[in-house]
Amino acid sequence: MAGGEGKRLRPYTENKPKCLVDICGKSILERTLITAKKVGIEDILIVGGHKYEKLKELSLEIQKNKLISKNLILENELDFKLISYAICSPGFDLSHGLVKKLLKNKIDIKSDIEIFLENNNSDVILVSGTNGKTTVSLLLEKFISLKGLSVKAIGNLGRPVLDYVNFDKDYFVIEISSFHLEISNNLKSKLSLLLNISVDHLDRHETFENYIKIKNSIFNNSQISIGNKEDINIKKGLTDYFEGDSDIDIQNLNAVQKALDHLSINYSFKELEGKKFKPNHRMEEFYRDNLGRIFFNDSKATNCGATIAAINSLKGKKKIFLICGGQGKGADFSTLANEIKKYCAGVVIFGEDKKLIESKLVNFNKYLADSLEDAVAKCLKLSQPNSFILFSPACASFDMFKNFEERGEKFKKLIIDERNIKPI
Repeated sequence: MAGGEGKRLRPYTENKPKCLVDICGKSILERTLITAKKVGIEDILIVGGHKYEKLKELSLEIQKNKLISKNLILENELDFKLISYAICSPGFDLSHGLVKKLLKNKIDIKSDIEIFLENNNSDVILVSGTNGKTTVSLLLEKFISLKGLSVKAIGNLGRPVLDYVNFDKDYFVIEISSFHLEISNNLKSKLSLLLNISVDHLDRHETFENYIKIKNSIFNNSQISIGNKEDINIKKGLTDYFEGDSDIDIQNLNAVQKALDHLSINYSFKELEGKKFKPNHRMEEFYRDNLGRIFFNDSKATNCGATIAAINSLKGKKKIFLICGGQGKGADFSTLANEIKKYCAGVVIFGEDKKLIESKLVNFNKYLADSLEDAVAKCLKLSQPNSFILFSPACASFDMFKNFEERGEKFKKLIIDERNIKPI
């Protein structure tokens, strides 16, 4: 299904469907077709929607490369009798018109992760949660490998899961989002780990209750199920629980240790703590200027829970000046606003939902910015010597940037370039 406007990938999708966005020299569509061929899929139907004429323009090139045996067909030309099952991109939700037609015709909908699990016999660890899943996935990969076992962390990080379908490992650690779980809610795993559930992606899932149900479906077909003991949104009756903590780093390590214990891979907490790390763009302390201000890049914070965790990790040490904003994904910013009022000295807000965030910060030292450049300039002028400058958006980046990595790199460059600006 090569449809969709790809709103979150603008401006790259203004004149083409998102499946034609170039990734390192090949479009997403071409990479998908190559992977399909690798796993033995020969008869391929490409269903176009938004800007489908662009697909038609490329169909001859695709045929020339012998990637498909059948060329483009449109949604309204689709013969459902020809379809055994459909592989659905997580970018499509179950309310999409085409998905509904497939379900109405009793066609099985699968995700790429489901296809991977059906074609690989390695033990699988599934990791999900509103916050911390990348960190925990990479930590599990690291500590399992240190015991001499073969392991690879895949999923929302790095290469697509189907690139590894023919690889044999002792373990695959798969970071899995609610988008994947919505499509495939019965994924088989050796161990499933749910870190936390806080409000996120309500633009997709509509209600927090739906989001909770989807996240908990990670346990539906797991031999060992582990959840956060302190999180009331995680279901009861699991195999085990790890200790939650206000310090997200400690909480992540608690989760890792509990998972490793159940896999008979033993480490002491001291050993884990000595080797802890953060993924790129997560509470990255990257600069200290001559005014004693310390700068943190937390661009990976794409929801309120992540930003609250970032604020809590710094509270009580120095004054915090926050830069936040972007695409809010339907979030209610009330809880975040309360934390900002408690622990921050000021905030600069930018992006698509800046006015929504501002509306929650009544009687507080806040400023609106027209761009990230403007936000940085205002925060540098607003902030005080010997303070923390925290870039933790609490929002997705797609209103202005390709991804959170691009956003984080832009922030760091702006700080380095503008470091001589004096605060008022």
